[in-house]
Amino acid sequence: MIVQEESLTIMQQLKASTQAQHDATENGAFNEELVKGRLPLNLYVESLGQLFLIHRALERRLRAFRAEMPALARVLRDYQFQETYLRNDLEFFGRNPEEIQPLDATRKFVAYIDRLADTTPMALLGVHYVFEGSNNGSKFISRAVKKAYDLSDGKGTHYLDPYGDQQKQYWQAFKDDMNAVGFLPPETDAIVAAAGATFEAVMHLHRELYEGAESKGSAHPASATASAPAAAKPAGKCPFHHG
Repeated sequence: MIVQEESLTIMQQLKASTQAQHDATENGAFNEELVKGRLPLNLYVESLGQLFLIHRALERRLRAFRAEMPALARVLRDYQFQETYLRNDLEFFGRNPEEIQPLDATRKFVAYIDRLADTTPMALLGVHYVFEGSNNGSKFISRAVKKAYDLSDGKGTHYLDPYGDQQKQYWQAFKDDMNAVGFLPPETDAIVAAAGATFEAVMHLHRELYEGAESKGSAHPASATASAPAAAKPAGKCPFHHG
């Protein structure tokens, strides 16, 4: 449901209207195992690969429209584009990003991004909002991932913590820029709807990754042995925390 009140900024509307999808994403099995540091390394790396394909498709469109649409130019900053972070992480783990094959959930997600670009390009900001906001929580999750996989110096976790000590500053700047645009009501509706659909798409991807590992006869993710004990879940934080 899209929450729309005159007194709410677009960022407040986004948070309120997608809270249910946010919570469902946070509580999924894949996410729980990642947050607790119990997800097998191969699933973590595979998730990075699928996200690389998604970000590449999204950011190609955002870059093109930024040159044509003042609203996107107002909000988007080069440092927000995360394809490079994912490429670096994948190469660290010995994966060639150009050889990654999309899962079904990823193909559908990319197709959705392409449909938005062809019909309602402003709505791409809703997709971008979900991923940009996820940096708030994933900064904390990177600590559990580093411990679980014995990683250091940001290697293999650049995507989870791309901004380092500037995370709070960059998120506030994003919120301020979004609120300052002055989107028309139909544009706001489209952005909010796209954000909700993005949470749903991420849930489908997580489910396919997690259940796919079971169907292939791999060790159950929850029982797989990581290189370090499971880390406690940071209170109030998840990879999709949009505070």
